[in-house]
Amino acid sequence: MKWESNGELAHRDLSELVNRLLDVESSNNSNELSRLGTKYNDKK
Repeated sequence: MKWESNGELAHRDLSELVNRLLDVESSNNSNELSRLGTKYNDKK
């Protein structure tokens, strides 16, 4: 994983992490991860 100078995870690594978590989390957690991922993508 690569961290940006602002302390955030690099966008590609964050997307990969969220996708991996979506594969193993319950549907409630998956929905929240999807929402957070979308919120992050909207900021970019």
